[in-house]
Amino acid sequence: MPLLGSTPASRWRWPTLLLLAGVALSGALALSFQCDDAYIHFRYVRNLYEGHGLVWNRAPFLPVDGYTGFLWPTLLWAFWRATGVAPPEAANPLALAFGMLEFVVLATAALRLRQRNGTRVGDGVALLALATIVANRSFLQWFTGGLDTALFNLAFVAWTLLGFARAKSAGWAAAWSTAALLAAATRPDGMLLAAATGAGLGFAALRRALSWRAVLAGLAPLALVVAHVAWRRAVYDDWLPNTYYAKVTTPWPEAGARYLACFAVEHGAWIPALLAPVWLAVEHARDRAFLLRALRERTAALAVVAACLFHAGYYVLRVGGDHFEYRVLSQQAPLLALATAAMALRIKNGSRLAVVALASLLLASTAGWAHLWLSRDLPPHGFVRLAPQVPAALQPLARWHDRQQGWLLFQNVCVRAAQHSALLEREFWQPFPGRVIHRFQAAGDDVPVMAVRGAGVMGWALPDVALLDEHGLNDWVVARTPVRGSGPVLSREFLAPVIDAANTNNDGWFDATEMRAALRALSGGGDAAAASQPADYFVEVLLAVFGHHRLDALTMAEAAQISDLLQNARAMAHERHPPPGYVASFRPNVVIADGKPIVVPRSEPLADDEVRRLEAEWRAKARAGRLLK
Repeated sequence: MPLLGSTPASRWRWPTLLLLAGVALSGALALSFQCDDAYIHFRYVRNLYEGHGLVWNRAPFLPVDGYTGFLWPTLLWAFWRATGVAPPEAANPLALAFGMLEFVVLATAALRLRQRNGTRVGDGVALLALATIVANRSFLQWFTGGLDTALFNLAFVAWTLLGFARAKSAGWAAAWSTAALLAAATRPDGMLLAAATGAGLGFAALRRALSWRAVLAGLAPLALVVAHVAWRRAVYDDWLPNTYYAKVTTPWPEAGARYLACFAVEHGAWIPALLAPVWLAVEHARDRAFLLRALRERTAALAVVAACLFHAGYYVLRVGGDHFEYRVLSQQAPLLALATAAMALRIKNGSRLAVVALASLLLASTAGWAHLWLSRDLPPHGFVRLAPQVPAALQPLARWHDRQQGWLLFQNVCVRAAQHSALLEREFWQPFPGRVIHRFQAAGDDVPVMAVRGAGVMGWALPDVALLDEHGLNDWVVARTPVRGSGPVLSREFLAPVIDAANTNNDGWFDATEMRAALRALSGGGDAAAASQPADYFVEVLLAVFGHHRLDALTMAEAAQISDLLQNARAMAHERHPPPGYVASFRPNVVIADGKPIVVPRSEPLADDEVRRLEAEWRAKARAGRLLK
């Protein structure tokens, strides 16, 4: 009997599965990267490993949950204890293993696809669906990164597919709840899955599809979700991770819509979006009670659909996407391929429509690989326009994509994995040649303190230093400091004379040379500033976002709109800043010079009791809303 699916295996099923598994692993390795944020997890793991608990700064500082999810750092800690392999070396191999487990889960689901008449689909459609998944760039990209994404995606995909399983039993309920538990223990997003599981099982009991005894037994794993939330509250004085408070500010649908639209173009997600209403119309034409019966009989599947839509919708409409390229939608990409096949098979028995739909999705998803190829020579600032590199027929789409990507990157949204990898090597490890980890203790009762931005590598390389994270991901007070504007008000009235002065030839076009002149005037720098990497970045972004008529210049009317971007710019995950006096109150005394940390002696030591008093005072101000007063 075949292990995957119950239909007889064709002679090329297993060779093709092994080939696709090899392609998935090779592709993930080719795209492999680590980011600075991964080292935030690693610092927490080191502190746990050395007996200080899951904390960012050791006592006397209060614990802060800046690692987002409990399961990933715990696994890294257990692996370190068992093998002696530290998190920076262990994270990607472990993530790859979870990614390959996700491949197995998806392969099992693909080989169990059914036609409308209830028969299993042949291997051709199933393996084409799996090939479409393996060819998805984001599916492979997030097999690595050093973060918890691969583990969360495995739990999310398994939970989704279990929700659509037809056979319902106490064992199925327990498996579905366990998948939700794993997701919730990995990322706070998973609590949505736990809630949807409880609702789905509750409705199943009410309509007597499952006995209450089976439902209660199945819900038992979710008790651990409640226990974990209670533990977080007790240890960290928070219901949610500190990163939630640091990252989520005002709703940002303008960024989220661009993020989602670029995802749809690069991954072909518009194919299932077009197919879905056709499928619903066909089902309704065949049976006008289809939706009502689905609401009554397929409560688990409906809970899954609602959770998937809510999860994506929350990030799109509330958060504004994500700092990382398509991380929060990466678990949806393989599910969309399976959904495409399933909808086509429901519309019409036989493989022809399903093959056409999957082939279309496969072809459309090559846009993501085209972007990767065209941006392979990534400059230090991380933005490459596609329009100048494509044939004229593709330029309208490329220019639209450049416009969205330039706008997003300027707001610190959808930063590419290649850019994160380059930043890690070029900037974050730059203060520590040879990736040296510095261990030292300050003399006497004097706590070493340093204020940092980009806290990951710094936190790993300086384990004995208390770090004040100025963006708030690992700082309770900064994460609750209201976002406030800073810098000059670059209004149209302010910029107009600068742009006019730079447009020396009065030809009606604002080109790259004139942009550099305007930037030089604004910054007060010389020719070196105009030829710098930041200037290159600004020129590329402005041409991408505002240029509609030419690739190399803006009209003066387009140039006038630049202030709209500058005045309303935000910075995802980097909008929080310390309140006045907060950092100075801890009297930071650690600096980096020539790749070595140096402790500058204080006139009066910062003792443990003073640290406790300062933290209590600043937290009281935060709770009272007095941080900026």
